[in-house]
Amino acid sequence: MFVAAMATAQQMPTIPVDKNVRIGKLPNGLTYYIRHNEWPEHVANFYIAQRVGSIQENEDQRGLAHFLEHMAFNGSEHFPDSTLLEFTRGLGVEFGSNLNAYTSIDQTVYRVCDVPTKRQSALDSCVLILKDWSNGLTLAGSEIDKERGVIHQEWQLRSSAGQRIFERVLPRLYPGSKYGVRLPIGLMSVVDNFKYKELRDYYHKWYRPDNQAIIIVGDVDVDHMENLIKELWKDATVPANAAQVKEEPVPDNDTAIYVFDKDKEMPYSQISIAMKHDPMPDEMKSNPTYYMMDYMKSLISMMFNQRLREATLKADCPFTSAYGYDGEYIYSKTKDAFQIEANAKDGRDLDALKALYREAQRVRQFGFTQGEFDRSKAEILSQYEDAYNNRNKIRNSQFGDEYRDNYLDHDPIPGIEWEYQFINQIANMPQLGLETVNKFAKELITDNDTNLVVTDFAQEKAGKTYPTEAEMADAVKAVRAEKLTPYVDNAKNEPIVDEKKLPKAGKIKSEKDNKQLGFKVLTLSNGAKVVLKHTDFKQNDIVFYAEAKGGKSLYGPADYLNVKYLNNAVAASGFGNFSNSELQKALYGKQVSISSGISNFWQTLNGSTTPKDLETLMQLVYLRFTGIQKDQESYDAAMQRTRLALQNKDLTPEAVFSDSLQNTIYGHNPRFAPQQASDLDKISYDRMLQIYKERFANAGQFTFYFVGNFDEAKLRPLIEKYIACLPAGKKENFKEITIYPDGNATNKFSRKMETPKAIAFDFMHMPMAYNVDNSVLADAAGQVLSMVYLKQIREDASAAYSVGAYGGLTMIGTKSIALMQDYCPMDPNKVDQATGLLVSGLKECAVKVDADKVQKVKEFMLKQADEDAKDNSHWLDILSTYVNYGVDFQTGYKQAVNALTPERIAAYLKSLSAAGNHASVVMTPQK
Repeated sequence: MFVAAMATAQQMPTIPVDKNVRIGKLPNGLTYYIRHNEWPEHVANFYIAQRVGSIQENEDQRGLAHFLEHMAFNGSEHFPDSTLLEFTRGLGVEFGSNLNAYTSIDQTVYRVCDVPTKRQSALDSCVLILKDWSNGLTLAGSEIDKERGVIHQEWQLRSSAGQRIFERVLPRLYPGSKYGVRLPIGLMSVVDNFKYKELRDYYHKWYRPDNQAIIIVGDVDVDHMENLIKELWKDATVPANAAQVKEEPVPDNDTAIYVFDKDKEMPYSQISIAMKHDPMPDEMKSNPTYYMMDYMKSLISMMFNQRLREATLKADCPFTSAYGYDGEYIYSKTKDAFQIEANAKDGRDLDALKALYREAQRVRQFGFTQGEFDRSKAEILSQYEDAYNNRNKIRNSQFGDEYRDNYLDHDPIPGIEWEYQFINQIANMPQLGLETVNKFAKELITDNDTNLVVTDFAQEKAGKTYPTEAEMADAVKAVRAEKLTPYVDNAKNEPIVDEKKLPKAGKIKSEKDNKQLGFKVLTLSNGAKVVLKHTDFKQNDIVFYAEAKGGKSLYGPADYLNVKYLNNAVAASGFGNFSNSELQKALYGKQVSISSGISNFWQTLNGSTTPKDLETLMQLVYLRFTGIQKDQESYDAAMQRTRLALQNKDLTPEAVFSDSLQNTIYGHNPRFAPQQASDLDKISYDRMLQIYKERFANAGQFTFYFVGNFDEAKLRPLIEKYIACLPAGKKENFKEITIYPDGNATNKFSRKMETPKAIAFDFMHMPMAYNVDNSVLADAAGQVLSMVYLKQIREDASAAYSVGAYGGLTMIGTKSIALMQDYCPMDPNKVDQATGLLVSGLKECAVKVDADKVQKVKEFMLKQADEDAKDNSHWLDILSTYVNYGVDFQTGYKQAVNALTPERIAAYLKSLSAAGNHASVVMTPQK
């Protein structure tokens, strides 16, 4: 049957290329993709994809590919020194989120995204930026030297226990291949000591038009962009004997590879199993066979992961979480693998390895069941239908990623219309039924040592006994000798809500329109309010939110721990007649999600769906109020996962810093104490369910919000049926509680670390009126500070890889406060310098703010406002704020942005500093 399916695919036409993208290639080899797209509206994305990464490096060049990526932002022909960041910010493009790049093993990709298209000259300048990245970097010696420290700090920041182990064992995972010794971050000995000429030579050797693709997607004139690319790159040449990009093979291993390693900061053991196989050849990716294979892999992964999740619900399961998939073997494009990864319970590494391998072999021997197959097929078809229905609102970034992968990996780009039709065609082919998928799974999951790779990354601890690699091999052999039984699929085939047991539907008693923000308020017979805002931003999208006052504030010290873990308990519970696992299975094939919980002052529901599955969402809303059920098995599994995460969290410096920060900011208030493993012995599942039922007992005090492309005529009866029927009761309010205490607090400490790291965090707050002007002011002040810190601390002092500030306005109960927080992971050798610059940068801005920076911030905020105005989730926030506080953060937003001045921002920062509410936390490594 599999052969028949593949034969059918061979007879089909090749996969087409989406006609809406213009693809061309210049005589010098430069490839380009240009597409006119209007989502988001009036912006465009620009990319340059390089077929070059760390795999091209020689041993004495390790780290140059990544270093070169950094240097692209530090001087080029048309943007000297660091003026690129200043220039793009003036376009409304923010460094980090909109302007960025990455380097991997075999590719380097740069992007300038969400560029406003109102000025053609701005768009042309973005193409000029791509041209400079292509062949116009200056690579000045002084800029290179400054960036060495930044790279060091990035290496320190990313050096976790898992990363250190990974770097040590990588050569064993890739024996005989450069993949084992080419992590992009490279060697710090190379980063510190390479000569300027070495980087420049590397740049000119590999950054060439025949290794590059220009990608432009957005509200652009395609003809103009094509002509501009041709003009700018017309003189770019490729040397006659230019070095060619060659694929690096990954050898097969005839005998199994078992690797064990450990680290003192590893919080728990991570087990992985990989069964390597050859990938689909690039020349085959234009054949429909490629989509058939991908479809079947998706089915297999989905069904297998459901089994693994179900396994974690068993009390004796030796792992707390696990997942499997088929894709690139670690990160090599020349070898794929079926891979399984899991977090083992303490001391149960070998048991976890056996359990994972056992479930894989169970699939190999017996395959999947018809019920699993039908549910997963329905889910995949539903996902494609959702994408198809939203085909006119596909983001520029999605197209950009697709064209990047087409150039770098030869992935097909037929467009969602073809994909949707084809997936529905093959899903209904008898040749691709359960039997064929099971045969394919048997090909991916092997039962021998050829190309098998097994790893155990464990926690190093005094007195602990570790499995040997020989014992790992014996565990696999033991499973092979077991007599397994088929999986039993326990699923309920019944409606989510029993319609016969529904109470009598309520009524919509009254309604009122708000012309200013374009929404409608319905008042129901049980007292609940429903806010409706119809949009057509996306054809197949509806977002949902509900809230009522109360939350954790109503519970005292006896319940501090219970309310802290309540949301976890609810997420693990069943609803209606379904256990947690049964409900997940029942929702396969429906694009719907919902969650519920409590915050400090509110109890809330969050959800999303499509017009087709709107009634399912409404049924889940009904069950969230009336049907929570104890699921002890699921709850116990969730708490085991939580315990594993908490019991050794203090091993990692970042977790220690986070806890110290939490204690300092909240003034060591036990209500907000960090989570600890010992908490789990003191909480009560029964009490948490009781609190949840109390918070959701009175639907009449809730406001329900629906934003999106719903049919109001169809929604209204569903509101009466599932919401107006809910019980009402006495309305409650929250209690005022102190979140951030007044006064100054300083917490400076050091701790022993495997990789020396330092982190600083500053937090300030003050009372401030809750209105759009103050919200905009606080936000802008944070952005200005971020620009100052980025220039002074990263670019000039080379003291940090990332640094930033965030300013905002928030309601704490009935009180409004402005807040500012600065976060700076920094070079341990430059702590005094970096923290000093944090202080001096704020002081300087409290006296005078650079007008050019303010103008750049305004450009960014105005651009972002236009994007947000077309986002359904943004409107949920706007409507909730308006309904609760009577404050309109939408109508006057742009006016507030345009009213920003350097003087107002400086005065705001001066007031914030003078308020005297400042918490500072600094962590440094022990000497």
